[in-house]
Amino acid sequence: MSRPAFFMHPRGIFLGLGLLLAALASGAVIFSGARDKQAVAKSSDRPNAVAALGRIEPESEIINLGAGMSPDRVETLLVARGDAVRKGQALGYLGGYAEQITQKAVLEAQLKEATLRRSTELTLNQQKVLSAETHKRQILEVSPLRIASQEATIASLDAKLANDKDILNSQTQLYDKGIQSRRLREDQQALVTQGEANVASARAQLAQLKQQFEVDKVDADVQIDLARAQLERSVAEFPIASLEAQVAKADATARRMTLVAPVDGRILNIKVKPGEDVGTGPILVMGDTDRMRAVAEVYETDIGRVSVGQTATIASRALQRPLTGKVVRIGNMVYKNDVLNVDPAARADARVVEVWIELDDAGPTVRLTNLTVDVVINTTETSPAVARAASP
Repeated sequence: MSRPAFFMHPRGIFLGLGLLLAALASGAVIFSGARDKQAVAKSSDRPNAVAALGRIEPESEIINLGAGMSPDRVETLLVARGDAVRKGQALGYLGGYAEQITQKAVLEAQLKEATLRRSTELTLNQQKVLSAETHKRQILEVSPLRIASQEATIASLDAKLANDKDILNSQTQLYDKGIQSRRLREDQQALVTQGEANVASARAQLAQLKQQFEVDKVDADVQIDLARAQLERSVAEFPIASLEAQVAKADATARRMTLVAPVDGRILNIKVKPGEDVGTGPILVMGDTDRMRAVAEVYETDIGRVSVGQTATIASRALQRPLTGKVVRIGNMVYKNDVLNVDPAARADARVVEVWIELDDAGPTVRLTNLTVDVVINTTETSPAVARAASP
């Protein structure tokens, strides 16, 4: 039989090959689109197992580190993608960080100066209070002694005056009898007069000492009150509390402008680079990749067959061998995946419940966050350890 002329022509041969390749590609797409549904449909054929797609993620979940203040820009990043970090480690700074640190340094210097000045003033005024109290104590101790001494002097003068008067009386009697001379009597009279003047002067001095004692006591109290008032003013004069509050505020602002690792983990991705503006989205993505787990997205129609403690097998072409694990938690919400989701584990037209699976050996998944995996949960087997923990 002779071949049609169409296929004998070179252009016809190329056209035929093109149609054949297009048919094969269309079949591959149809097969790929149906493969997931066929894989999940197998679970209905296996009453002792539930199949689902899933993903690998850190037990800490994926942490999106954002800015504490917005709008701003990233000034510096201290880490790169893949770096291991420790909890509390500084990962980067926003644009206003340097300014806040400078402002904090200025406020701390002002606080230091104010604290030193207040300390000096406090010491000086405390010494004034001490000096005033010492002066009052001196008045209370010394003035009574001076008064007592003056009273003793008066008593001595009184005694001498009384003796001189006795002698004068005797001399007067002798003078009247003509036995004593007038000169001796007049001399004795002068002594009595002088003694009376001395006693009067001593009494006036005693009154002055007593009056001065009362005045000194009042003045000492006034000086003490004045010194204490100056001491209290020196405490309130310097704005120590206000400066401390401003330093704390500047420090808090600087911390909000610092990206800090909330957990031990690894930097998975950098969303915003130095110099770029910060929006409402994350700057860094991190997670504790030392402890990985699988999250299976089980169809809502199959979730009733899944329970905590059941064993599971996790497989992917990226893994050299299937991994095993056990169900440790079942989600409480049914949701529909968004077909536009950028998560590589996302699926379209799926109403699923998340099931968390603890891996027996998570080592092969340390650097495979968000890896899409095939999960098969054995609904007839329960991990003994989990079963014992779940039992009352």
